[in-house]
Amino acid sequence: MLDLLVLGCGPVGAMAGNLAGQAGLTTAVLDRAPGVFDLPRAIHFDAHIMRILQQVGLAREVLPAVRVWKRSTFYGADAEPIRVHDWPSDKPYGWDAHYLFYQPTLEAVLRDGLTRLDDVDVQLGVEAVAVDQLDDHVTVTIRDPGGELSTLSARYLIGADGASSFVRSSAGIRLLDGDFDEPWLVVDLSCAREIGRPDESEMFCDPARPATRVPGPGRHHRWEFMLLPGETPEEMQRPERIRDLLAPWVGMDEVEIIRASVYRFHSLIAETWRRGRVFLAGDAAHQTPPFLGQGLCHGLRDVQNLVGKLAAARAGGPSQQLLDSYEAERRPHVERIIGMAVAAGLEICVLDPAEAKKRDRRLRQAAQSGDLPRTTFQGMPPLTGGLFDGTPGAGEQFPQPSVLDGQGWLGMFDDVVPPQVVVVARGAAVPEIRAVTDQLGIPLVAVGDPGTGHLFTVDQSVSEWFDRHGARFALVRPDRYVHGATDSADAAKAMIRVVCEYFPGSR
Repeated sequence: MLDLLVLGCGPVGAMAGNLAGQAGLTTAVLDRAPGVFDLPRAIHFDAHIMRILQQVGLAREVLPAVRVWKRSTFYGADAEPIRVHDWPSDKPYGWDAHYLFYQPTLEAVLRDGLTRLDDVDVQLGVEAVAVDQLDDHVTVTIRDPGGELSTLSARYLIGADGASSFVRSSAGIRLLDGDFDEPWLVVDLSCAREIGRPDESEMFCDPARPATRVPGPGRHHRWEFMLLPGETPEEMQRPERIRDLLAPWVGMDEVEIIRASVYRFHSLIAETWRRGRVFLAGDAAHQTPPFLGQGLCHGLRDVQNLVGKLAAARAGGPSQQLLDSYEAERRPHVERIIGMAVAAGLEICVLDPAEAKKRDRRLRQAAQSGDLPRTTFQGMPPLTGGLFDGTPGAGEQFPQPSVLDGQGWLGMFDDVVPPQVVVVARGAAVPEIRAVTDQLGIPLVAVGDPGTGHLFTVDQSVSEWFDRHGARFALVRPDRYVHGATDSADAAKAMIRVVCEYFPGSR
């Protein structure tokens, strides 16, 4: 029997397979499509996602095919800026804050990554026709291209099969409507020249027609146009209409249209993400308006969280507590960010000119006072609930500094320290904790003081993190989220033992 079945080999399912294979879980990844979907969909991911790609050894393969995104500007009804997001050049997580990418390229890299893994079997062109749960496993019946039926069994199943998820419907899980639903025309094109600033997106909050321009990597560019009341998808997808919409920026004689389709930007979330041994991830579990570019990011964070806990349960961790914590940690995070995206969408989609002027005035005043409504562009909110300790800093991604040893520079934190429980401590506090970390066999990284025989970092971002949280010790989980932080050596020792119980295979 397999450890894991993953239904869906888009970016979320393929990432689940990569994570599972690296964790030593015997896994089958299934998809009814024989190859990569060749049209662009998601276009943005952030530094946290590049860190997950780094975890599975694929960041360097992805990096040449992305564009670093440095600014997002929102323009008001008068075509003047009402909100500008500039991202700092420092890289506390080891990577640039935001990237723009071409989804078929990312999917191809993730699928190629699966071929490295002996414990992962990929079956494409097969359709799941039934899902059955028993006490100790799940069985999926599949139909191959010739119509033959067969079954696969595993301890757990992840449904990463998209918005119309067969796994979700088979499990009888409903989608709950978040009361946001707006149709937009999405136009992807290829153009030999740069259009606008190459590292800046633009959101035109024009009541005459809200629109967005996003520069993809290489020759790829994207525009999105809101449909106005009375307009139909058929009308908006006509070539002459697309030509007129693009006319302010580019002529049809200098572009190749890759895709022009109307999509509904909506907010939906599954009533539960787990039913027994069946889990949902990505669009199968939640769908968000794209105004913050977090849809794909949600799904990749889902499977990093879930697969790590499946591996921990397989290694002897408390399975019920671990697996219940998946939704307990991820759902509030996703709901909060969907709420931010909906709020941004409601600001953008104002069609009444008088209301648009009021919005512009309010946002400009908020920008001057520093009181702009929060989005993910100001930083990712922490995870809450679940297994986290609840101390200051718990649930945050820990910074990724450069790490050294007594001989000099070794590399980035995630490359030097395996994906396991790790203790990070201010250098002067290392002797207070060293006996416990040695006893449990977990890495110990000193901050600011090389000491003797320790890994250490002198990165200012880590010192600032400790200062901000009033801590000398941080307990970092295998997924690089902080379990808890404290100034007390005794509290740190207690936390170490707790988190090692959760993740026994990581020490």
